[in-house]
Amino acid sequence: MIAWLLALAAGLPAAEAPPADPARARLRAVAVAPPAAAEAEASAEPQVPAEPEPDPEPSAARVGAADLARGDALLSGGGRFPAIHASYDGLQSFARYAAAITALGGRFVVVRQREIVAEIDVASGAIRDAALDRPFSPRARDYTDEPALAEPVRRARARFGPGAEVMLLVPRALDAGLFGGIARELVARGERHADYREIEGRYERGAGGGLRFRLVSGVRMDGARVELPAVFDLDALAAGGSR
Repeated sequence: MIAWLLALAAGLPAAEAPPADPARARLRAVAVAPPAAAEAEASAEPQVPAEPEPDPEPSAARVGAADLARGDALLSGGGRFPAIHASYDGLQSFARYAAAITALGGRFVVVRQREIVAEIDVASGAIRDAALDRPFSPRARDYTDEPALAEPVRRARARFGPGAEVMLLVPRALDAGLFGGIARELVARGERHADYREIEGRYERGAGGGLRFRLVSGVRMDGARVELPAVFDLDALAAGGSR
């Protein structure tokens, strides 16, 4: 089980110690600066097991313009948001998760001193010039400690120095829709996102084969854990809203 999202704070990532799980990614803000040139390298594509059959229930929550606007404001520092822990165990492997998120416009990049210097093709292991062709969320997922990326991280550090890190950028619309949609789901329960300190969920395939994020539970500020049954269609969010 691997997790990616960590604490969202107003304008800046939360300052907290890395979790015990070495494969858990940390959410951080990075500067999207012009990348430096990098020579491409390749390695064999990892073998991965077959995916499980998707669970079609419940239906994906609809995300509208108001949710997107709220989420975009959160990305711009308009209020704190609970830490979000999401695993990709529903996809069975990091390789499948990486392929799915890349298909939605995500980019794995090499970051040195908060600047993007290259991009990594996770499928081949190639390190190349970064092609940042769309607006990305300022909340970058830190995958430097992901075991499946150990070799690309090693090569990146050999080229760019020991401080180089590997992070995932996702389309801004995807994060805006996800954060805004979660906030709206909590409002519908008579709560606020500020009432929670963390939210847990997982990635999985939808009935149509697309990628979705399933909320599982949340932990309130007083430590109480509650179920939060909701599912978000990430393909739709990356495209700018529910389809």
